[in-house]
Amino acid sequence: MNDSTPGRPTPEDSEPTSFAENARNLIKKHRGKILAVGGAMGSVVLAVVVAGLAEGRDAEEAGDQEPVSDPETTDKRRSTSSYDVDPHLRKLPEGQNASEEKKTTYKEETGDDLPPGQTWVHGWSFSGGSPEDDDPGEVAA
Repeated sequence: MNDSTPGRPTPEDSEPTSFAENARNLIKKHRGKILAVGGAMGSVVLAVVVAGLAEGRDAEEAGDQEPVSDPETTDKRRSTSSYDVDPHLRKLPEGQNASEEKKTTYKEETGDDLPPGQTWVHGWSFSGGSPEDDDPGEVAA
């Protein structure tokens, strides 16, 4: 029988066991529990990250954003599809106001006063096609 304390077991030759060896033994003994807890924590972290991304996406979609093109019809360098963006209100960053020109244009086009903290965005079109098809002097309406 050896004189080891309960917290510090000693091998047969009566030398104290190193911290690293104790840690290895503890991990071997409780490997299943460690993996289960690690997996559970990883799942929680993943769920929090996904929820945060979804919340960020919802916040973006809540604002007046331009429509996103169908990924199958969009070239990363240039869209080949054509689309229209309708005139719409856009919320301005806090402390900013619409120009007098935008207020006047909105009043002329809708008959209403422009709401505070917002600006009027004119509609526009994109015809798509390849860059060779575009006439540099031509501007989209």
